[in-house]
Amino acid sequence: MSRPPPLPHPTTTLHLYRHLLRESSYLPVLIRPFFDERITTRFRAHRSDPSPSSCPQTASRLKRAHHDLRYLRAANAGDLPRMRRILLLAFGRTGAKRRQLLSELLEPDTPTSDEELQKYINKARAIVKEGRKPDWLDNWDTEKLKAFVRSQTGGAPPIVNRPKPEITNHQLAPERYVPKEDIWGGPLNEKVQRTKLKKTYKQVADKVLPPVPREEWELLRDLVNKKEEWEVPKRRTVGRTIWAKDQKDEALDWNWQRYATQPIWLVDRQKSRRNMLLSGQVEEDLPMGEQQPINCHRYTPRLWRRTLEQVWRMTAVMERKKDGKGWEIEWGQKKYEPPVAPSADLEFFAGAPVRTEPKKKKGKQ
Repeated sequence: MSRPPPLPHPTTTLHLYRHLLRESSYLPVLIRPFFDERITTRFRAHRSDPSPSSCPQTASRLKRAHHDLRYLRAANAGDLPRMRRILLLAFGRTGAKRRQLLSELLEPDTPTSDEELQKYINKARAIVKEGRKPDWLDNWDTEKLKAFVRSQTGGAPPIVNRPKPEITNHQLAPERYVPKEDIWGGPLNEKVQRTKLKKTYKQVADKVLPPVPREEWELLRDLVNKKEEWEVPKRRTVGRTIWAKDQKDEALDWNWQRYATQPIWLVDRQKSRRNMLLSGQVEEDLPMGEQQPINCHRYTPRLWRRTLEQVWRMTAVMERKKDGKGWEIEWGQKKYEPPVAPSADLEFFAGAPVRTEPKKKKGKQ
């Protein structure tokens, strides 16, 4: 599909709400529930807000909703970079869902044994002994966070176009790199040390790609490995009323005043190849024919598998070990195997040398 269909511009809030739900229905099945719930929740939360003319916040929300509608249309029409960002939002690699998954990662587990309960008691006693008030860092499970960070830096597969910067080496153990002395060689104030430690942990948390539920991770795995098949729904035909204007009448509605009062580049900006997917407008009657928009792709099963594989490599599952000591972390990584030649092509490989493992040289005795 080269461009979105020429749908009418939403004029009312309810019209905009229906347009958003319609565009969400053309998204892949595995991410559609996330966006449907997000759209309906926000609409119902602000349905009683004052009108845009009297409330700047309402006008700002409607402006953002129109932007999101154009974003969804462009992604469904073939804009792969925008579709990739939509997938990252749906699987919690960025956005609000990532913050929710991160809060679940940082939340301490409920003690299930006397040893774990004793650790919590010792931690509370240490805070009292230091003579300071508990802060937000005391509510984080730092050991769990550091274990996941070590896995992300060492065990995760290489990621192309990662949504977050890489974690540096000194951020793997923040306590080790907090300075103990000031610039004059004297002991650093304990409050300053605590502030620097919290700042480092905050920087680490901003770069973490938190684990996802196992159901989502296994669904991505099956889609990448062709164990699950799904299709993107086809776009429905645009309805036309019986009072629709003829093409001759539409030609007479040409707004020549804009061309007379504004620069040409500003008037035809929405028809450019870069903005064609966002606006849906096309420059007609060109000598070279209809131009194709930039970054427009035709979605195929192979393209979907490759795109989902990039997202799967950014996701992990984290579960506590059976003995209760440590965590098991598994990242998405597809195992590539060389293709097997079909029987019809075996004649081309007849007589080819067979690769053998080189013999190891024996050491001198």
